[in-house]
Amino acid sequence: MNPVVKRIIQIISLLAFIAVVVLLLLISYKAVTDKEAFKLWVDTHLIYGGLLYIAMVTLQIMVAVIPGGPIEVAGGYAFGAVGGVLLFVAGATLGSVLVFLLVRRFGRDLVEIYFKEHKVKKLEFLNEEKKRDPLFFLLFLLPGAPKDLLCYVAGLTRMRFPVFLFICSLGRLPAVIGSAVSGYALDKDNLMMAVIAFSITAVLSIAGFFIYFALTNRKQDKNGGKEYE
Repeated sequence: MNPVVKRIIQIISLLAFIAVVVLLLLISYKAVTDKEAFKLWVDTHLIYGGLLYIAMVTLQIMVAVIPGGPIEVAGGYAFGAVGGVLLFVAGATLGSVLVFLLVRRFGRDLVEIYFKEHKVKKLEFLNEEKKRDPLFFLLFLLPGAPKDLLCYVAGLTRMRFPVFLFICSLGRLPAVIGSAVSGYALDKDNLMMAVIAFSITAVLSIAGFFIYFALTNRKQDKNGGKEYE
């Protein structure tokens, strides 16, 4: 893909995400400056606020370069631990499905808009059908693993859509739960609980990242995998 076109798409994607965030802040600006007013705004605009949050998460998944951690914490703060998890998973699943279908349509050029070629090539072992789905699910379960990259790469493989839908919805839970609980604890002014939840999530994410790194390197060195079609 032409580098100029690639950069334009990246900028447009980022601006779309920023626009949703700004819209959400403009709508709830007065409420955000006051905690009680914020909770009242959320309670009285639950459906509206929830849909905006889902849209923000969806775009975050699709843009890929934007970290999801702060958004997960914000969901727990605004909608509670359970509500935050459910809304984030809904938005993340929607974003993942859109990514999967778009990659199936436009191929590797779309993937390399957001990810460098060597990162995509490193996961070519997932193109081997033998044990691909369980391995993909394992990688997706790891907190700290680049789930956005995995979603894009999944579209390049022959993974069946129902399998991908199952993995991308349930596989995010371990990381999202910890972040949402942290946000919920902050809302309740329970700093101890927030620190504990955040610390556990951080440790699991660091461990998950290193496990992901070691596992992908081992698989790449062992058999490499065939190139994406």
